[in-house]
Amino acid sequence: MALFYQTIIAFKSAYLQSLTFFHKIRLLMKVTFLATRIFGLDGVSLEIDNWGKIFSRMGHKTLFVAGQLDREGILLPELNFQNPEIAKLYRWVVESKKSFEKIEVEVFEIAGRIEGLLRRSLGNGALPDLLVVSNVFSLPMHFPFAVGLARFIEEYKIPTIARHHDFWWERERFLASKCFDFFKRWFPPDLPYIKHVTINSIAQRELFERMGIKSQVIWDSFDFSLDISLDKYASHFRDDFGLSFDDVVFLQATRIVPRKRLEIAIELVKKLNNPRIVLVFAGHAGDEGYLYLKKVKRLAYKAGIRCKFIGRFVNSKRRVVDLKINNHYKRRRIYTLWDCYLNSDFVVYPTEKEGFGNQFVESVFFKKPLILTPYPVYMEDIKPLGFRTTEIDEKIKTGSLRKVENLLNNKYRVERIVSQNFKLGKKYLSYEWVESKICRLLKELGVSS
Repeated sequence: MALFYQTIIAFKSAYLQSLTFFHKIRLLMKVTFLATRIFGLDGVSLEIDNWGKIFSRMGHKTLFVAGQLDREGILLPELNFQNPEIAKLYRWVVESKKSFEKIEVEVFEIAGRIEGLLRRSLGNGALPDLLVVSNVFSLPMHFPFAVGLARFIEEYKIPTIARHHDFWWERERFLASKCFDFFKRWFPPDLPYIKHVTINSIAQRELFERMGIKSQVIWDSFDFSLDISLDKYASHFRDDFGLSFDDVVFLQATRIVPRKRLEIAIELVKKLNNPRIVLVFAGHAGDEGYLYLKKVKRLAYKAGIRCKFIGRFVNSKRRVVDLKINNHYKRRRIYTLWDCYLNSDFVVYPTEKEGFGNQFVESVFFKKPLILTPYPVYMEDIKPLGFRTTEIDEKIKTGSLRKVENLLNNKYRVERIVSQNFKLGKKYLSYEWVESKICRLLKELGVSS
């Protein structure tokens, strides 16, 4: 009899385990990430990559789809906001001040083509279980994509997380447009299948006050469990860019666009007047033209500081390539942004405005002291958490210089600051923190994590 009961118990246990196994299989989701661009080192692309890793760690299957793509996924050039047809449309709306009525037919004609493209690429019996849409519904860079995607989501009732890094009302060039009604209808659309995510509490508040749309705040993140150290490849960095072991590298890791205010970093280094300091610009130009890059180079030359513009040699993956330099081809190492952080001593972050601040999070992870101008989201969401930075003013007054000089001369204080920031980063900016927020969103959407 005892043997009989033992057999029954063993069978029941095996049955329950099999149910759990098949339950897990059923919960495995196909998660598709959609954006105009998943390419390079801009904040939207970096966070898509982070979220992709988080969903993969949760056991889900991920797919990247974008109009510009430098990693595995589906490339759909029609989704690229730099596509000539889309760029022309953008100029009509934003720069020419045309009314929406005059371009409506073209917008919806292209939107229809994109809707069909999405059906062919993501439909055909293989619809994703979840869409994660990054900034498509936030800034009207690609009007037809937003319209076509909203229709696609509504037709198939696909659970969607729309992540917003910045909104059109935060950019002056959109405020001068005559298309407010169009912006309000599609940026972002208010559909029952979409849960909205903002990356700071200011945007969360504005979205609700302007559009009546509720959102959940999920900050930028980093995998704080990683062990990224100076390996053999990264150890060539300083030699490749003419930097000595004794040089003090001030890293400006952002893209080269006006709101990053690189001129403040130049003025800071100029006034510090320390021959050991080298200002390294690791970001790319081009998103808003190249005039600002030319201006920054002129300012740096006029200031007489030591600086390096290395954006040409920084990308999302390491590799060795043949580059044409002064009419000659030369083998050059391409570094990642992480290599730049590993080889820097300080991070300079004089930004005017950020959705959150990828460079802030990365500096915390790589244990680099941050020199910044206090921007609104930093003051509202980040500083109250207890992070310690060196705050400077835009004019680089004497007080700001003293703060930086005190750091340069006190490595023990620097070590205390970066260690405390790292602990706070693990608590508030880690993958684990973001995963807990995503799980809550999935329950609200009616899909399990």
